[in-house]
Amino acid sequence: MANPAAARPRQQVDRRVIAALPTLNGKSAKIVGHLDLTRPFHLRTPWTFVAATLTAARFSAADARTVHAGPLALCFVDQLAPRCRYTLPRTASSQTWFSTPVHFYSAKIVFAGAGHTDPLLLIRSGSAYAIDGGHTIFTQLFRYDRRSNGFTSVFAHATASNNNQETRFVAGGPLRGDVIVAVPTDGPPYVYWIRVYAPTVPGRQLHLVLRYRSLTGYGDGNPLAVIDSEMPNILRRLGKWRPGQALPVPPRLPADCKPRFYLVRGEEWCVRKKIIFTG
Repeated sequence: MANPAAARPRQQVDRRVIAALPTLNGKSAKIVGHLDLTRPFHLRTPWTFVAATLTAARFSAADARTVHAGPLALCFVDQLAPRCRYTLPRTASSQTWFSTPVHFYSAKIVFAGAGHTDPLLLIRSGSAYAIDGGHTIFTQLFRYDRRSNGFTSVFAHATASNNNQETRFVAGGPLRGDVIVAVPTDGPPYVYWIRVYAPTVPGRQLHLVLRYRSLTGYGDGNPLAVIDSEMPNILRRLGKWRPGQALPVPPRLPADCKPRFYLVRGEEWCVRKKIIFTG
């Protein structure tokens, strides 16, 4: 494989993105994220991901006044040619702001294959906040398609934020490259829908391969994240774990957990550290 091209200067790329996006009252978009894609994807020409906030007026329950920061634009820049996507609701008070990305959280390269192979671009963003303090969290995965010379979406999901929901890209282990989603059920018993998405063809779109109601209950006191407490069930249903084998180790442990695990009615728990109070 030929060596990847050198990345374009950051300021030069950002200026092209700003020039390509609309202005409001003479104010230009604001760059909030910039990531070189050339080397991670081993590309022959320079590619850059740029996130920018458009200038607009929008509603947010987290602010007393109208916010003068508009939707998030996600731009893939081929050399110096931006290809941007964004949604602009018609009015500042429109409910569409709760389903429109306005906050940029992160953009990073993840790998679906072992040894830093099969790179993907993982983007997280969020909507405006509602009165209950919740908002929508968007998770998107893109791959580079050499045939079309562009970045193509392979996964997109929107998850609420108030009830321990999570959308997680799996970076290692037997489910490397898959995405797991946990969302609460609408009625009793209040547990979670667990969904696993995986590529049926390597490097292509992720498809739903597993869906079931969790054994983990909402508010049951388990300090582990829902996906971690359900991991034995996820792996067992996919034929990648059997009872009696060592329990899966979560990638991140809560502060009050020891790295020792046990099952309670099929739900994985950690051994909690003793808290010693001194006076």
